[in-house]
Amino acid sequence: MRPWRLGSAVFLLVTATFAALLAADLLGWRDALRAGDSEFARQPASAHWSAPSELPFDPALRILGLSGQLAYRRAARSFVSVEAAGNGIDNGYSESRARGALEQVLANLAQGSDRRQDSAAENLLGILAFKDSQQRGPSAPAPVDVSVADFQAAVELDPSNQDAKTNLELLLRELLAHGVRPGSNGSSSGPSKGHQGAGGGLPGQGY
Repeated sequence: MRPWRLGSAVFLLVTATFAALLAADLLGWRDALRAGDSEFARQPASAHWSAPSELPFDPALRILGLSGQLAYRRAARSFVSVEAAGNGIDNGYSESRARGALEQVLANLAQGSDRRQDSAAENLLGILAFKDSQQRGPSAPAPVDVSVADFQAAVELDPSNQDAKTNLELLLRELLAHGVRPGSNGSSSGPSKGHQGAGGGLPGQGY
């Protein structure tokens, strides 16, 4: 066999092998997402999303653009754990740190390029902010306006986000029922955004 033919044969073999391995990795991630989401619906704490890569550096992960989606799914898993946590043995210190870390992750996710995912992150932030506004004890509760602003941001980012719409409507009704108007805490600019940590298939409505 002539050298150029041998080289062409080797090139075609390598290309075909690469394509087959890449296809396997792509299918592996598809199955991993389905399995992880299914497990999340049953037992959120044990859900995980990972797939073994046949190719070095897992190019399938980058091709599919899954980094942001995986980060959101893992944040949603943490959200369930944080929501279920009590004060523990250290009077809530560990839980407060976990909550603050989660809020920072969600705040970063809400600044992404996927408006639907950004909206989902804002919705979860709104739920956490509402919980913060209801806290009791020596620490002052967070302003409920933060929760209102989060839900409003979620709806603006994705008007089809029914969870955020429902949460916003429920919260506004509750505030009006108690004679409170959002933005009436002395600020002339209305609800404010921002998360400093605590002293929304995946998690949805019902703050």
